[in-house]
Amino acid sequence: MAEVLVTSVLEEALKQFSEKIARKLTEGKRLTDTEIIVLLLDQMNKRMEIMNESLNKRIDDLRDSLSERIAETNKRVDELRDSLSEKIAETNKRVDEIRDSLNERIAETNKRIDELRDSLNERMNEINSSLSEKIAETNRRIDELREDVRALQGEISSIKSDIINLMKEKILK
Repeated sequence: MAEVLVTSVLEEALKQFSEKIARKLTEGKRLTDTEIIVLLLDQMNKRMEIMNESLNKRIDDLRDSLSERIAETNKRVDELRDSLSEKIAETNKRVDEIRDSLNERIAETNKRIDELRDSLNERMNEINSSLSEKIAETNRRIDELREDVRALQGEISSIKSDIINLMKEKILK
């Protein structure tokens, strides 16, 4: 702040002194070396002001240009973020759909497996029951045949005894 105040005071002093020198020139008086140096400093100061204004304008233009480019870049980043978020949402939706589809298919497969297992268990129970009945029938028939064989053995034994007795009688006669 103090620097700005000193600079503006010096500029004003230089301006007033330059005006005084300009009047002296218009009167046709000869300038001293100091006055010539002050005029040169005044010209240099004016050129520096013009250069400073030009540089400030270029800096402002550059700042505006960079601000626009930054805004455009931010806009592109936002668009990319939105696009990426959209794609992530779509991907998540597809993953959810695939997961739901697979879960549904797994549930259907489990249901079919359960139905098949139940059907096989029922069929095995039927076969087991049928075989049990057939085995029981076969055992009953075997028991009947055993009784028939024993009865036949008894009759054969009786016939054998009768034949032996008949042969003994024939031999003895």
